[in-house]
Amino acid sequence: MGFPRVGGTHLLIDFGEVVSLAQPAGEVAALAALAGLPVGEFSRRYWAHRPAYDAGGTALAYWTAVIGAAPGGERLRRLVELDVASWLHLDPGMLRLLDAVHEAGTPVSLLSNAPRELARALGRHADLKPFAHLLFSADLALVKPDPAIFAAALEALGAAPGDVVFVDDRPANVDAAAALGIRGIVFTGTAACLAGVARAAFVG
Repeated sequence: MGFPRVGGTHLLIDFGEVVSLAQPAGEVAALAALAGLPVGEFSRRYWAHRPAYDAGGTALAYWTAVIGAAPGGERLRRLVELDVASWLHLDPGMLRLLDAVHEAGTPVSLLSNAPRELARALGRHADLKPFAHLLFSADLALVKPDPAIFAAALEALGAAPGDVVFVDDRPANVDAAAALGIRGIVFTGTAACLAGVARAAFVG
């Protein structure tokens, strides 16, 4: 892309529906069927109980809350397996952009709300190996948009707020980061948004 990098810029980026694609409808339907719930009700419960899971709660506690009863061992294993797999569809366009950012010498780190099972899978993912830091809510016991998670990220990066560009698809998360002085971009996936991320990451 040809943008020069200005020293100090660090790109901090969300994972879900930014680096990854949205969960495929068929995989959400499979999870709902395994949970024994209609898709709409399943999705409502899935997200309603997600913050505690993302903050480090156990898979058993999470899926018990979603289903309304404790799942057996094999059923729990399958729920976790299908859930993790549903988030592993990465966006080729974003990966190409991040490759260019890395090649330009701009460090990139991840800050994602994610339970431990997903965090461990992402930690092993080949496409995320170039990232400087992989920061997950379950490990920090904090979830976005809590300002404390952004303070923890800045400490991990060893960066000043003004040297960090944060990209997330949820405006509340971007607003929380901006309140600490971090430059924020709300991710929309549009060409204009991707160009904005590239400009911010390369030229600060």
